[in-house]
Amino acid sequence: MADVNDPRVTAIRSNPRVGRGSCTSIDECYSDSELIEDLNEDGVETPEAAVTWALKSEGLWREQALNASSGEEDCPLIESFNDWRN
Repeated sequence: MADVNDPRVTAIRSNPRVGRGSCTSIDECYSDSELIEDLNEDGVETPEAAVTWALKSEGLWREQALNASSGEEDCPLIESFNDWRN
């Protein structure tokens, strides 16, 4: 069983961009134990590195969504990606 007090998860969950209430893939799709598993697999050891990992992961998630974009300037997938980058 995963350590529910893992400081890496605490750092991610408290980050305003990817943490609780952010409506990101990290917030909505990952359980704490899944985060720990992925962080361990990727060799992420510190809370700071975990937040960096989560931010990068979310950026990739949004970039992949562009594959389903219509390409129109008002496409919400493009808007979401651009908002994330800014």
